[in-house]
Amino acid sequence: MKNESHMAQYVIQKYGAFIALVLLVIVNCFITPNFMNVSTFWNLMNQSTTVMILGLGMVIVIATGGINISVGSVMALSAMALAKIVFQKQIVLGIIVCLLIAAFTGAITGLIITKFKIQPMIATMAMMYMLRGVAKLANGGTAMNYKNPQFSNIAYIKIAGQVPIQFLLVSILVFLVYILIKKTPFGSYVEAYGDNPQATRAAGINVILIVTVCYVICNLLAGISGIMEAIATTCADPVNMGLNKETDAIAAVVVGGTPMSGGKPNIPGMICGVLVLQLITIMINMNNIPYSYSLVIKALIIAVSLYVQNANKKQI
Repeated sequence: MKNESHMAQYVIQKYGAFIALVLLVIVNCFITPNFMNVSTFWNLMNQSTTVMILGLGMVIVIATGGINISVGSVMALSAMALAKIVFQKQIVLGIIVCLLIAAFTGAITGLIITKFKIQPMIATMAMMYMLRGVAKLANGGTAMNYKNPQFSNIAYIKIAGQVPIQFLLVSILVFLVYILIKKTPFGSYVEAYGDNPQATRAAGINVILIVTVCYVICNLLAGISGIMEAIATTCADPVNMGLNKETDAIAAVVVGGTPMSGGKPNIPGMICGVLVLQLITIMINMNNIPYSYSLVIKALIIAVSLYVQNANKKQI
C-alpha cells in the first residue's frame, strides 16, 4: 500500500500539471462559450509568454535549491535601458545593452549568494528593491515611451499568417533550455547540487560557477521578457513592468513539479503549470466570474502542489 501511495504521489508531482491542464481544457469545452475558437488558443499563448520565459529561468534557479524574486525588477531595468537607447534609433545596441545589464545583475546576485553565503531569498529581495529603484531613477520614476514603428511592429509579426512570433521565440528558448538542462554536463551539475550541495562540492565541481551561471541565465531570460514587453507596449514603465511576475513564475514552477528544495528540474511541467494558471484566469474572465475567484483557485492548486512535494520528501 505504501509503495502504491508513493507511486501515486510521484505521478501527481511529475505529471500533475499536465493532468490538470487536460482536465481544465475538457471542462472549458463544456462551460466556456467560444472556448474552442482558435483565437482563444493564441490568446492563451500570448498571455503566457512572459511568465513562461521567466519560468524557464526560475526552474533552473529553483533546481539549485535557490530562488530569484528580482526578475520583475530585472525586466523593468532592462526595458528602461532598451527604451533609452532605442529612442536614439540604436535598436541592436539597445538589445545588446539590455541583455548585458541583465547578465551582469545575475552574476552579481549569484556571487553574493555563493561567495558571501547570503540566503537566495534575502539576496534577491535586496536586488529586487535596488534594481527597481535604479529603473525609476533612470527616467524620474515615470514611464518612457518611444516611437520606432520598425521596432514595435516586430510584436505583431505572424508566421504563416497565424503563428505569433512570440510563440516561435518561446519555443526556441524552451528547446535551448531543455537541451542545456537535460543533455549537458551543466544540467547534471545543477541537479546534483540541488540534490546534495555538500557531495557536489566534495566531488570537486565548481559550485560557485555553476550557481552563478544559473542566476545569469535566469536574469538573461528576464531581460528577454523585458524586451518583449517593451516592444509590444512601445513603453518602459519602471513602476509596473514585471510587477509580481516573479510570483507567477515561481507558482508555475511549483505547480509544474520542480521541488522547492532543489534538484530534478521539470521544464515540461513548468510549461503546463504556466498554462494551467493562465487558463484559470481566461476561464474566469470568459465566464464573467469575479477575478478574485481565480486567485483563490490558483492558491489552492499551489497549496496542493506543495503538499504533494512534502509528502514525497517524507517518504524518500
